[in-house]
Amino acid sequence: MGKTRKKYTIKRKKSKAVFKAADFLEEGRIAFLDSEYVTSQKKGGPPAKLVSLGMVICRENFEEVERFHSYIYNDEPLHDKFRELTGITEEELLQAPPYEQVMKEVARKLRARNVRIICVWGPDQQVISQDLKYYRTGISKHIRKTVSQMLEQMRDIEGIYSRKLNMHSIGIANLKLLCGLGSSVSHDALEDAVDLKNVIAYLDVHGCPERAAQMLRQYMKEKELYYRYRRFHEKWDGISEAVVRKSRELMNELEKSGMMEARALLDDLRVICTGEDSSFEEPEEYMERMKEK
Repeated sequence: MGKTRKKYTIKRKKSKAVFKAADFLEEGRIAFLDSEYVTSQKKGGPPAKLVSLGMVICRENFEEVERFHSYIYNDEPLHDKFRELTGITEEELLQAPPYEQVMKEVARKLRARNVRIICVWGPDQQVISQDLKYYRTGISKHIRKTVSQMLEQMRDIEGIYSRKLNMHSIGIANLKLLCGLGSSVSHDALEDAVDLKNVIAYLDVHGCPERAAQMLRQYMKEKELYYRYRRFHEKWDGISEAVVRKSRELMNELEKSGMMEARALLDDLRVICTGEDSSFEEPEEYMERMKEK
């Protein structure tokens, strides 16, 4: 009797469980971290330089056990855009503790609280890594190793939670709006870290508010389309009255259309003829308008 051949089957790998910050609260504490950094105003300029860190450490049920915030010494001038966005001044950074002292204290708190995962949202992990390589060449080997270990603990959760929400590159302001937590962001490292903790706690505990997420997805889609088709933002000189009159007639027709391309063209014509520029509405206004429909 001939031998029967053994039947081989390909076993499918089990998909990894979807990441939830709440899962790590059961095994050990988790931290949410945010940073402020100065970017170059020149294309192809040097990497961003770290000037502030904020962190909140949580245990079970996202209960906060510790907060930390510090500026980092910097003696280089700040550009106007950074000052306006963050409110941080040169004087505050000149009086701040040095990089090594700040990172040593962060690492001490992480060890003391048994933190396993440091959650960040966006480029913070990359910024801290590049800052370490480019600006901190003179620090001790011990601190360099300490920061490298912190980087290994970091997890950029933006992509993970954006996929859960079926959105691309959603910011903290829109996340707060989605969760009913307001929409303002302070650009203060500690306050932004707390905001991140609050929105992740909401999403992990309550899940995604689908109706609000659907409206926000539509808002982001329409906003992107609107600015893709916008071209002009200043009044044109020397336009004849006849051209202005015909433009107004066209604007009246465009107002009847619900297409984003038509809205962009309408706003272009308006600014060309009158100098009155427009921008896309804020997400709060958009979502309130959609609720009324």
